Amino acid sequence: RRFGVRHINIYDDLFTANRPRIMELCERLIRNPLGIQFNCAIRAGQTDDDLLKSLKRAGCLMLSLGIETGEADLLEFHKPGVTSDDIRRTVRQIQSNGLRVKGLFMMGLPGETEASIQKTSDYVLSLDLDDMNMSKFTPFHGAPIWPRISDYGRLEEDWKKMNCINFVFLPKGIASFERLEQLYNRHVKGFYTSPQWRRKFMKRLWQHRMSLMYLAAHL
Repeated sequence: RRFGVRHINIYDDLFTANRPRIMELCERLIRNPLGIQFNCAIRAGQTDDDLLKSLKRAGCLMLSLGIETGEADLLEFHKPGVTSDDIRRTVRQIQSNGLRVKGLFMMGLPGETEASIQKTSDYVLSLDLDDMNMSKFTPFHGAPIWPRISDYGRLEEDWKKMNCINFVFLPKGIASFERLEQLYNRHVKGFYTSPQWRRKFMKRLWQHRMSLMYLAAHL
């Protein structure tokens, strides 16, 4: 109330993992609405219509979904137990319940090639996502891949850059960091200039016109 907050992003990969807990939270927000919307994350294969409907009624606007890659072999290696068809069904299920979907991806994964990056770009567009985020793969100490990371490419262990917004790992299938950066920029530009995303964006400018008025009033 004090700061006029209208929207909250909940950065917790396991926010919906405990179903009884999240259903209780949704029920409380439905009984006592706070007048805000929120975004949160959900995992492929952990969705059901009752949960999605409750999230929608509680004020959820968009769900983030960890997808990582559109290349089947890389997906099996880095996200075992999840297939591209599972992800596609989850995206459709979320959208059919009136919620938006943000796909979370990584570029520069061990095993990545220019061909796999192109497959991911094509897959992203085929999903008709409402938003997309592409992180730059960063191997951290303690991650399952860490002990064997040098088998898959070259790591520049510069801790100032190990933040998922700089490339510090170069897969063997990519010629250089400069080339990887070019591929990254081409992918991101391709998504945000695609006709389907632009249509969504223009529609949402009208849906959120009050936010534009608020911004103009407080410039």
